Amino acid sequence: MGKITAIEPQKRRGYRRSIFVDGEFLVGTHEDIIVALGLGVGQSFDDDRLVEILKAEEIRKARESAFRLLGYRDRSVSEIRKRLIGSDFPEDTVEEVIKQLSGCGLLNDEKFSRGWVNSRTAAKPMGRTRLAWELRSKGIDASTVEEALDSLDEDAEFQLALSVAQKKIGKSDGFDPDSKKRLGSFLARRGFGWEVINRVFEELLHE
Repeated sequence: MGKITAIEPQKRRGYRRSIFVDGEFLVGTHEDIIVALGLGVGQSFDDDRLVEILKAEEIRKARESAFRLLGYRDRSVSEIRKRLIGSDFPEDTVEEVIKQLSGCGLLNDEKFSRGWVNSRTAAKPMGRTRLAWELRSKGIDASTVEEALDSLDEDAEFQLALSVAQKKIGKSDGFDPDSKKRLGSFLARRGFGWEVINRVFEELLHE
């Protein structure tokens, strides 16, 4: 066991501090960790303290990586977990970061799912089937997916499909059997169910 004899700012990165124990440099860390762990000159220092600093530094780096990912767009919990583990952060560190971000509301699968449905239907109208597939691919559980899709009832989905179909038909020469078949396939790929697609066909025939 030794004593902390100095804590000094690093020349190149002023937000980091060099910790000296018994006059010798031992480890560098972020200034926030110095404050969070209450480190100060004169305190005793042992291996357990060093492990504590290194772990705090690792969690801080993982948290910063998560912040960068969230800066581009909202993410599901599963997406953040996969990306951090893919960056070689240990599982316990990843789970601690997820716990912290969930605690302050930056990670919330329910909110993420509702936002995903709203943004996707606004930018590129699609049906419940495709939206559900996209959300499940992002690790959202079935009940959360269903809850997020509550805002897209049958009539709302029909209106989306009709707007897509009208736009598609407007680019073709007519609504003959072949174009109807192509339109049906197109709407199905957009995730609209056949019940909705048939309603769209009926509506277009009466226009």
